[in-house]
This record gives sequence, structure tokens and C-alpha cells, in this order.
Amino acid sequence: MDEVLPADFLAEQEANSVGLSHASYSYGGHQWALALDAATPVASWRPDLLQEASETVPATWADLISLARKGMVAMPSIPQDTLMNFYMLCALPGADLFESSDVVVSPEIGITALEMLRELASLQTREIFDWNPIRVYEAMTARDDLAYCPFAYGYSNYARRGFARRRLESGDVVALDDFALRTTLGGTGLAISSQSDHIAEAAAFARFVADPEYQRTQFVENGGQPGHRSAWTDEQNNLITHNYFTQTLPCLDRAHLRPRFPGSLGFQGGDGAGVPIREYMMEGGDPRRVLESVDQMYRASQQGVV
Repeated sequence: MDEVLPADFLAEQEANSVGLSHASYSYGGHQWALALDAATPVASWRPDLLQEASETVPATWADLISLARKGMVAMPSIPQDTLMNFYMLCALPGADLFESSDVVVSPEIGITALEMLRELASLQTREIFDWNPIRVYEAMTARDDLAYCPFAYGYSNYARRGFARRRLESGDVVALDDFALRTTLGGTGLAISSQSDHIAEAAAFARFVADPEYQRTQFVENGGQPGHRSAWTDEQNNLITHNYFTQTLPCLDRAHLRPRFPGSLGFQGGDGAGVPIREYMMEGGDPRRVLESVDQMYRASQQGVV
């Protein structure tokens, strides 16, 4: 992108990034994509169901466990999402997540994270193990037994009037021991194929859809979740989404960047490290062996095996 777009345009994009969204597409001295969309796991809930049950939005991990014990919690738990949530519980102050080329994280932190995910999952319907974020949101809006999702990649659509049977409200995730958890950055980047016969036209289109005016207006008005910061702080956009953007922005601003070593896509894919974590969440077992399996896949992925 830095070879086909003006430097001042890219500088403006960087200055108005939502968290590390723009930086997430920078690698090896080049900008490979524009942050068309920004997302990270956030919390979502049914205000009507919480009020009906005389419950409040959880603020701490202990609050979350308490609400889960009442059968009102659901979180996406397919392999990719379980891995992202594992990252979240390992990205703590002083943690050594991906600092080593041999292990993902220290055993003390990793085992604790696995046990926490296992406990939380055991208090939810087993349907979650087949649910991605959208399926969680569909269940929450179609049914009247699930009131709270603690962390799932956010979609502003569900905060909009008339999009689903019931409206969801979204905000920041719970704190753990007074530490605001850092979820794992996602989002969508717009790139241009080097094999394109129309690179100039593609670059013009990319610049158009990433332009702050378009992002702030038509992109949001047509259901998009923009990558430009001005759209997240826009008063009209927050009006139509019941403050989805301002309420979730702190979560995006502190979201951490997942590893980008060669082989990382295989490590985090559908057959990657999330599989043994999900299996442990479903059936239990020895968390040490689970962590050893994850570390083994990590080492293999760096050699191009996974």
C-alpha cells in the first residue's frame, strides 16, 4: 500500500487507527493492507433479560462466574475462539506470552488460563462448542435464556434497532484482579493483489472506502464496523447503535496483537492449537498435557509442519 498510496494518506490512517488495527497490517517495512474494519472480543448482553432477573452487567471475573452459575452466559467456543480467549487470559502484566520460541507461555500462567476457561465453559450449555460469535449472538437474540456473552468478536449490527428479534448492548470485558483484560485484536484489512491488472484503480477504490468521510457515514449506515477512529466517536453512529462504538472502544484500544511468526496461521487455524484447548474445556483432563500439546504445535508451526 505504501507503494501505491500517498504517504500523507497512510499517515492519517495510522494517526486515526482504532487500537493497533493499522499497525496489524504493517510488516517488514511495508503497509500491506488498510484497516477497513476493526474488531476485538467485547462483552454483549440482553438488557431486558438482566433487568428481568435483577442482575447487573458483570464487572469482574468473579461476577462472571456467578452469572454463569445461573445459566445465563454463553461464549463462542470453536477452536479459533478458544485460542483467542486463551491468549486473553495469558496476556497479563509480566506475562511471557510468545516471548520464547519453545513455549507459548510459562506453565504457571498457561495452566491457570486453561483451568479458568474450563470452569467457565462447564457452567454453559454444550452448544457453545459449535458456536462462533455470530451463532452466539443469534442465539442470544432469538432465545430468552442467554443474557450475557463475556467475550466475542463484536458486531455493531446487533446493537441496531430492528436487526434481530431483540437488541444487544455491548461494552468492555470484565476485569481480572483489578486488571482490565486485553482481548485479541481481529478486524478486516483491504489489500491489493500484486497480480492485479488494475492496481491503480484498486488503489483508488481502497482509498475511497478507507476515507474518513466514507467510513464515518455510508460505511456505518450500511451496516459496517469501520476501521477509522472518527467513525467510532461520531455522535450519530453511536445514536443508531446505542453507543456500541464508544462503549467498546476502550476494549479495542488495549487489544493485543496476536503473533505473526511464519506458520502462525496454521497454529491458530481450525485444526491448530485451539483444538486441544477446546477438548479440555469440553471433557477436562490434565491441563499440563494440554499445554504441552499446544507448545508442541507451536514449535512445529515455526518449522512449517502445522
